[in-house]
Amino acid sequence: MTMEVVNCFHEEKKNVEYLERQIEECPVREKRFIKRGIEYLYLKNVYDVTEIEDSLIDSYALWLQEHEIKDRKLIGVYQKSLRDWRMFHKQKEFVKLKEELEECDTVEQTLKNKVYAFMVEKKIYSLEEIDWDVRVSYEQYLEKTINKRNRPWYLSGLDKLKLFDIKKRNNSIRETRIRLKYQEKKIYLGYHPDYNLAKEFYYCKDAEGIIWDFSIKTSQRLKYQIFTVLNYALGNFSERKLRRGYLAPLHFFYVYCIDRGISDLTQLEQNQIDEYFSKAKEVPLVNNRYPQIVDKVQRILFLQAKDINWDANVWYLERFQFDITRYDPTRPVKRISFLDILDKHNREYLKMYVKYQLSVTGASVQNIWARTYITKAFLRFLDQKKLAVDKLTAAEIDLYMRELQKECVEIATFNDKVAEIHCFFRFLTARGHYSKVPFYPEYYIKREPVPHHYRSVPQNTVTEILQNLNQLPEDMRLMYLHLWCLGLRINEVCSIKREGYYLKEGVAWLRIYQHKMKMEKVIPIPMILYRSMMVYIERKKIGIDSYVFQNSKGGPFLSTHYWHEMVAWCKKQGIRCGDHVFQTHDYRHSVATALYERGASIQAIREFLGHKHENMTRRYIDCIQKHVDMSSEQYYKEQKSLVSEWRGSDKDGN
Repeated sequence: MTMEVVNCFHEEKKNVEYLERQIEECPVREKRFIKRGIEYLYLKNVYDVTEIEDSLIDSYALWLQEHEIKDRKLIGVYQKSLRDWRMFHKQKEFVKLKEELEECDTVEQTLKNKVYAFMVEKKIYSLEEIDWDVRVSYEQYLEKTINKRNRPWYLSGLDKLKLFDIKKRNNSIRETRIRLKYQEKKIYLGYHPDYNLAKEFYYCKDAEGIIWDFSIKTSQRLKYQIFTVLNYALGNFSERKLRRGYLAPLHFFYVYCIDRGISDLTQLEQNQIDEYFSKAKEVPLVNNRYPQIVDKVQRILFLQAKDINWDANVWYLERFQFDITRYDPTRPVKRISFLDILDKHNREYLKMYVKYQLSVTGASVQNIWARTYITKAFLRFLDQKKLAVDKLTAAEIDLYMRELQKECVEIATFNDKVAEIHCFFRFLTARGHYSKVPFYPEYYIKREPVPHHYRSVPQNTVTEILQNLNQLPEDMRLMYLHLWCLGLRINEVCSIKREGYYLKEGVAWLRIYQHKMKMEKVIPIPMILYRSMMVYIERKKIGIDSYVFQNSKGGPFLSTHYWHEMVAWCKKQGIRCGDHVFQTHDYRHSVATALYERGASIQAIREFLGHKHENMTRRYIDCIQKHVDMSSEQYYKEQKSLVSEWRGSDKDGN
């Protein structure tokens, strides 16, 4: 017990000595002020002058009166000595802050003095520490010390000092992009660490989406996902209008998710999205972009994730960076959604199946998307019947096959659907969910006759288009000439690159990539078409590895967009092609037929069109049956037989 008392005595002695040293460092004062002050502070257990509070200074007056000091002016001097001691030592801690304020010559001294007094009182040691909470606290501080009329002016002083500090720090950083750091507090974009962004938002303080509260008690994952999207939008959208237009819908969506208790934006269900859409459409805006934010948020989260998020309910395929053999940029597949499969158990099997196709097989993305479309239709049927895909019987599968048979589709389409469902079950079987495929596709596959579609474009239709071709934009005119002269697939035309055109030994050639065949082909082209393209390429300044026919973003012209534009133009001109308006594929039939009529062999036409088998080429030549009939007729004329006599008599009507 004695040792505890001794230790306590030594500790108290050290505290008193520290307090006396602090006071000795202050400007010279009369001994009576020092003596009384130390005695009072010692009584109040205060051994550090920086801990002297205003309430302690107020009660000092009463204590002095109790010790026979009655003069009010003298009491005021005693109180001032405590304030001076506190201020002197606090200023030692705020030397850096003082220097920062003096360095800024764009803010009035009156405003800097007020900010300094506030920051000293709140123990804020640097302009870097100023954030939204500090700004709110400063507003409250001004309410007590400044009249209402002048408060905005004083508040602007704090904002300008913060902007000055941000600019100074930006000048000392080499990074081209300065991003926000996630913190669980309110974030004010007017204090963004990037000076240009901070300055932009300084002038729109009242706009929605400028203040973000990440201190709210809600899902940590949700807050970080919203913060990720916010950071992406601020850092990647170069246009101010686009950037600002993104923030208000995102903030609205954030508030909605908090209210609904949503914890993961990549796991949103369709009913949640539909409910949000109905809320978003109520926002009274002429150009309401609020409903679009869901897709944008999910896309950014999927693309920005460290690893591919296979659990997400929507996959954005640009994340995978497929090579040219698997992805046709003229017919882009942007995403694969699993939201329309309501049974989550069945949905997971579909995700595994699509993941296998994307990451293991070499199938094209467009083909995978088409197969997924078929499989999803099957799983939606299971949703209606409340059936699990890993526990089906042959009889339950037969129910769906009977539904398929009722559809009015071509035999080839029906067979493709049966084959795809069989592939899906083979996958499930390989993964151990079935011991064997629970149905036989041969039972349902229909025999498919080989049809011949007479699709060559009539000459009068071609003439009408060529006569009015000058009314089309230059790029669409040239694209049409590639269809008419060369019989290319429209996606091949859209994906032609500058380097594809070249001359060799006086002959013009075109090298193109066939996405359908996954190989290149080289074909001769008319010299006049080659020269026209060289003029176009020179005028457009198209780079050697760039697409010749480009969209607004420099990518390839979309094949569907070209078709829609041509259909609209043909309707306007009153041009039709039989029972339809315009089909790009018909020109392959026209070219194949024209080549055959002029003596080209089936083999040569096959190579020119880029077919794998001659049987396919024959289906494109619309005059083969006519040639067969003519050859038969000639044979019968030359041969003396009963058949020839019968055919001759038949012509006479006998």
